[in-house]
Amino acid sequence: MVALALASCGDGGDGDGATAPAAEKTADAEILNNVLARELAAVRAYDRMLPLLRGPALASAREFRAQEQEHTNAIVKALRGLGEKAEPAAEEIESEELKNQAEALAFLYDIESVSVAHDLRAISHLTETWPRALLGSIAANQAQHLVVLRRLLGADDAESIPEAFEDGTTPDPLERMGE
Repeated sequence: MVALALASCGDGGDGDGATAPAAEKTADAEILNNVLARELAAVRAYDRMLPLLRGPALASAREFRAQEQEHTNAIVKALRGLGEKAEPAAEEIESEELKNQAEALAFLYDIESVSVAHDLRAISHLTETWPRALLGSIAANQAQHLVVLRRLLGADDAESIPEAFEDGTTPDPLERMGE
């Protein structure tokens, strides 16, 4: 999906990207750089969690980490499409000393949840249409990650189904069991 969204990066996707006011492009670049900072932090967080994971959880987390890297690459390309530089602020996603796979998976679930919410908010502030499609695709991919993470955290089929409008606020299965 990301490749489809990037196909229109050169002209703004709606044919008038070259004529968009500079202030709007700058504002969109700031938003995309904020998303990029979060994505880069997510990649680093996945790197820290991989040693705690085994079996299917490790395989899934490796794939999710690779997809997060693809997201960062696509956002950098989108910034270039706007004629702007990738200048993300330094961001780190803090983690306590996590000890086991369940804690690592819950942490990754939180990262993905916050990322979905963050991306959905960012979409509404973009002025160019084609970066909206890119962020929508990224948010959808991260929502898919949530489904798999729910399963890895012990949710059954019914509990793994996303909400009709996934917004990153659904607690992980371990939290719900504690309610």
